[in-house]
Amino acid sequence: MEAKTLGNSTPYQGSLHVADLARRSGVTPATVRYYARIGLINCRKDPNNGYRCFSGTDAKRISFIRRAQAFGLAISDIKRVFESIDAGDDPSELVRSMVEDRLATVRARIAKLTSTEDRIRKAMSAWRAMGNPPPADGELCPLVERLDIDKVDSQVPNAHQHDALAGRQAAESRDIRSTA
Repeated sequence: MEAKTLGNSTPYQGSLHVADLARRSGVTPATVRYYARIGLINCRKDPNNGYRCFSGTDAKRISFIRRAQAFGLAISDIKRVFESIDAGDDPSELVRSMVEDRLATVRARIAKLTSTEDRIRKAMSAWRAMGNPPPADGELCPLVERLDIDKVDSQVPNAHQHDALAGRQAAESRDIRSTA
């Protein structure tokens, strides 16, 4: 079969239909169609039946997409990488920069989630101390409304302080029982 070229000079060799490419690449046919629609892979129409046909190069590109996503790259990032590749450039520095940026974003999200987790633990501890008070004077939920979220850090010890306090209380309890 004679090699043909697609829109971005990708050589077309062989013929894979959507379902074949999806199965070979470990994605759904809808994903293959989506990647083709946004230009990450290229297809040509089979003149005999109008089906979309893809090449082995497209399977390789889908494999790259999945690997790049595992490093946190977004579809828009991957598009930029493919544009660089299609222009004949080495995308290594671009990828390195994108992944470093993604790492900074992930670290910021982790810090925010850690802070949220700490706030939730403290609130739950305060709520255990509150019991289940009935709503008063138009309150929707006393647990939420009576706990000052801005002061929760000073109202309730953090998890490490709570564990240390529980350990001291257990030791004091043992001391009291042993002297009785």
